[in-house]
Amino acid sequence: MDNRNEEELRASFLNQPLMPYIGARLSTISPGRASIEVNYQKNITQQHGLFHGGVSGAIADNAAGFAAMTLMDKEKEPLTIEFKINFLNIADGEKLVAEAEILQAGRSIFHGESKVYTIKKKEKLLTATALVTIKATSKVSEKLR
Repeated sequence: MDNRNEEELRASFLNQPLMPYIGARLSTISPGRASIEVNYQKNITQQHGLFHGGVSGAIADNAAGFAAMTLMDKEKEPLTIEFKINFLNIADGEKLVAEAEILQAGRSIFHGESKVYTIKKKEKLLTATALVTIKATSKVSEKLR
């Protein structure tokens, strides 16, 4: 199997308009694992000033996708086919961190788990967990529409 190197994975991450738009960055990547961080910004909060649940969901989903991508052949791309998230605590910290791990990798289907933490005054609190099912799909063009 011909896997991508870290430089290719990071380039793919930056090629997604949503992640840079919300200020997210791919902080770590290794075989079957990935983590994404996003610092607090008022424009990604909900009406109470907390991180919006959609931001937690987006980075949980994307971290699992990139964790799966580390195990896929270069000719394949991750596509989420199922996603479930449970919100456990409020996300009111200075930063959100999604840490994902692939629990089971098949030829075309990958099952992953993401844990989303809020960092507040150097404390790490689990705020959400997600189960993500990802399909390895044929590579698609990454052209803007």
